[in-house]
Amino acid sequence: MLGPAIAFWADGHADRRTPIRLLAPAAIAAFIVFFFLAHDFTTLLITGFAALTLMNAIVPLVESAALRATAQGKVSYGFVRGIGSVSFIISNVGGGILIARFGLDAVIVWVLVALSLVVLTAWRALRADPPLAASHALTFAARVQAVRNLLRNKRYLTLIISCGLIQAAHGFYYGFSTLVWRSQGIAPETIGVLWAIGVSVEVAFLWNLRTFERWLSPEALILIGAFGGALRWMLLGFGPTGAVLLPLQTLHAVSFATTHVGAMRLLTREAPENAAAMAQTLYSALSSGLLLGGASLISGILFDASGAHGYWAMSVMAFAGGLIALSLLAPTPRSSSEHR
Repeated sequence: MLGPAIAFWADGHADRRTPIRLLAPAAIAAFIVFFFLAHDFTTLLITGFAALTLMNAIVPLVESAALRATAQGKVSYGFVRGIGSVSFIISNVGGGILIARFGLDAVIVWVLVALSLVVLTAWRALRADPPLAASHALTFAARVQAVRNLLRNKRYLTLIISCGLIQAAHGFYYGFSTLVWRSQGIAPETIGVLWAIGVSVEVAFLWNLRTFERWLSPEALILIGAFGGALRWMLLGFGPTGAVLLPLQTLHAVSFATTHVGAMRLLTREAPENAAAMAQTLYSALSSGLLLGGASLISGILFDASGAHGYWAMSVMAFAGGLIALSLLAPTPRSSSEHR
């Protein structure tokens, strides 16, 4: 509930940089209290919840900022999102090295430094957006009406449900692929290479996104992600080993990246400007929160019961998301937000 509430508050700012500039320092303060001042369970629970809520609320706001910059021709969304994926790799590798060298205390420094960089970037590098066409759109009543219209938009609801299912189908992969590969006797170094291949191909796709988008609509990207993901999970469910894993890992650019890009493009099209943060937050809460969390819980049961065959449930989930997404191909009148 707090995520959508923060998004509603963020949508009320004429300067879209302000929420990020306020949330990042607040997250730092909450983490400082959590790491250094909280000792009993209740205080740890409250401050930890606050810190993670504030930090996670920044993500859809940054995503919205990147999409607005893309729409204004300032930057390539694929390049920005690719940088995010590279940062993810660096964070995982760098964080692992620091923890191995300095212990868990390195996590404290890592989190605080990363959030400090967010603050610095938000204040020094993030440029202001053009003002909304109608200033009255920022009023409380106007934003409430915008959210109501968003939740009545069948195309938006179809989008977040279908893409939520497609992305949540990664639950088994994220949680148990390493355990499956280790049980098959695959060396840890090879497992690291497999993960790196998946993210590297994702980055290559994103950095060449303009080429793909010349030929593929957002709806087509989502469908490719859905049915490509269903194929990937079905084949991984047979427990393959050896060289066949390499092309299956390259499909991460399909199962994740094409779906994500298609979803972001359609979210920009369907969401009114004064509910952009809300649209992003609801999608994130569904795909990365509720559905992915549920898929991860189910994946644990499936892994214990059937090992790699648990991927097949993910294949069904991705396929179901694709079937739902087919309705996005139906012609609909363009919304006014599409002409921003």
